[in-house]
Amino acid sequence: MILKIVQAAAVCLLLLTGCSAAENAPQQLETSTASSPSDTANAPANTAADFEPGMDIDWEAAQSKLKEQGMAEMLQTNLEALLKQDQRAFNSSFLDQAHADPFQFYLSYYHYYFTGIEDVTSFDSGNINVVVRVDLLSEAGFEENSAMTYTFQKSKEGDYKIAVID
Repeated sequence: MILKIVQAAAVCLLLLTGCSAAENAPQQLETSTASSPSDTANAPANTAADFEPGMDIDWEAAQSKLKEQGMAEMLQTNLEALLKQDQRAFNSSFLDQAHADPFQFYLSYYHYYFTGIEDVTSFDSGNINVVVRVDLLSEAGFEENSAMTYTFQKSKEGDYKIAVID
């Protein structure tokens, strides 16, 4: 976020002073929150040029957060399908095809690096929201520390499947 502000300010300054933005463009800054060399090797890229899709979610820990039947498996299936752009697996994690159809764009618009499960909220209606932290790359650019909210509902079979992704 700070990088975008600095770059925008630099471009504005260049335009105001009549300099060429191409000749004087700000350098892409790389930032890292990793604290050791091994952390750096496993950390997601911090620039669009270096972005590599992937996942760094502790699924054992997720099992304890996602206690309802089938939720962890459905979420893992969905996230892996997004990484592989596997439409069949992606659709299988939803309640039905009608629920999956509005979210097909997720398969091709973004590239993902999933970093964790942040929050799980149960509602009186029976719905359960799961917030997944993610770094995204799209044609529009790189977004670090973003989130996707998955809404789960109980299926006719009694297990939980995805109804909505926001």
